[in-house]
Amino acid sequence: MTNKPKRHSIKQVVETIRRHKRFMVSAHVNPDPDALGSGLALASLLKRLGKQVMVVTDGGMPPAFNYFPKPVPVLDRLPKNARIEAAFTTDVPILSRTGKMAETIAAVPVVVNIDHHISNYLFGTVNWLDVNASATGEMVYYLFEAFGKKPTRDEAFLLYMAIVTDTGSFRYRNSTPAVHRIAGELIAAGVDPLYVSQKLYEKHSVTDLKFLGHVLAQMRYTPDKKIAWLELPVSLLKRWKPGPEIRDELVNYPRSVESVEAAFVLRQESVDQKVRVSFRSKGRVDVNAVAARFGGGGHSAASGCTIIGTLPAVRSRVLAAVRQAVKKLR
Repeated sequence: MTNKPKRHSIKQVVETIRRHKRFMVSAHVNPDPDALGSGLALASLLKRLGKQVMVVTDGGMPPAFNYFPKPVPVLDRLPKNARIEAAFTTDVPILSRTGKMAETIAAVPVVVNIDHHISNYLFGTVNWLDVNASATGEMVYYLFEAFGKKPTRDEAFLLYMAIVTDTGSFRYRNSTPAVHRIAGELIAAGVDPLYVSQKLYEKHSVTDLKFLGHVLAQMRYTPDKKIAWLELPVSLLKRWKPGPEIRDELVNYPRSVESVEAAFVLRQESVDQKVRVSFRSKGRVDVNAVAARFGGGGHSAASGCTIIGTLPAVRSRVLAAVRQAVKKLR
């Protein structure tokens, strides 16, 4: 008989931090601003609490986020003599999403899983899952409050980056009164919203914008225009070499079409017949349930998965699943 995974509260996270001395923090592969920002802010808090902490992710520090404050170095492997007592994961719904770090994390005596994805597998020793939180960064902010610490300017920047991206610059339904209050506190701590906006949305290359125009010209729709999608074959990606900022946000463009209820992007990143799928909806279609059919997950309005197969074969399967989900609206 196996133990059923449990959900815990912030109280158990606080107790774990107080009980231990040596920590590591990790995020999912190809971390976004929420995963990386919340992880670095957490590391900074632990450091202020007198703990020993290191941040270790598969791939180390992504070059696209080199402007992020780094309270501790971001490593790509755990030193052999680290003697870690507890490992934190931030914004990680399933341990395998930490990539090469999964085995290392699983070997740590205590694993603290902090996340807001509805699809979280509760893989930790302590699982603090809050599906109502706008971002993992919001949850880490509550840890600052729990320890009576006001975020420094650098910590506020990291938390603000996490929150602003996962709320779509406060455009999504998860932009609650609570998260607006937190954003105000972070701005009061020294965050410059203009600087954040410029770093997130105003650093595309000319080539990236030409790539965007080329791809959008190839956008495809169902006859009723309730579903729209984009396809990125490996040959196209090799030709244009788009930056992650433009590539990872592509799915928002088909979703922005007025008639569209659900959108997706098929991205063939290599020739080994693996297709990465990103789903988005306007809130009425549960794309987390769609992604779950293919072993993925995320949020009800934003999810993803990876499917083995050729691009045409994956398109057929994904489109059929999304059609079924959209039909439920009628």
